[in-house]
Amino acid sequence: MRVVIVADGKLAADAVRQGLRYTAGIDVIGYVDSTRRCGPSVHAADADLVLVNDREHEQASLDRIAEIRAAVPEIKIIMLTRDMDPDWLSEACRAGIDAAVSSAVASGGLGTIVRHIVGGDVFHAFAQPPAAEVSPAIDQLTARELQILRLAASGSSNGRIARELWVTEQTVKFHLSNIYRKLDVVNRTQASHIAHLNGMLTVDPTPPARDAVAA
Repeated sequence: MRVVIVADGKLAADAVRQGLRYTAGIDVIGYVDSTRRCGPSVHAADADLVLVNDREHEQASLDRIAEIRAAVPEIKIIMLTRDMDPDWLSEACRAGIDAAVSSAVASGGLGTIVRHIVGGDVFHAFAQPPAAEVSPAIDQLTARELQILRLAASGSSNGRIARELWVTEQTVKFHLSNIYRKLDVVNRTQASHIAHLNGMLTVDPTPPARDAVAA
């Protein structure tokens, strides 16, 4: 079983790796830095499982999970979390995780738990999340604005969006301002969250840099 760890740095990734090192059948092929866009890198790694070490900023964790799920729909995603609150787990479940494991689990037992989850031997009924509401404001966006929102929600920078659409960065900023106004939000994160809830996340086909997945 090929495993990629998503964590906010090598030290955090190594801590997770230590918990898997003595478990037969698990091959950690590298890690992806969760402080940056990671969907394309996980896709390129051709892994069977992603272990996402959640971050202090919950929305950032949800964004990464949703991004990975969109990039590799069939992959198993397990979140390692310090917070086992049912509401938080429900949000993570909606974003795309298959299971969650407490960070308090002894490192020596992590690999066994992961193997049982992947093998279908563990079932946990998360609290049912409230149904995602489709924002009627989405209907107010033009085709170009929808295109830019999808790219922004997928993690593309303004510069990357400009290059892909053959427009200037100023034009991208102009459209984003209109998007924020129409959706009644104040920043990119809030707009991206609405895009996620409305199933608008798209996958960027551009391959990642060759060193995007660190061994």
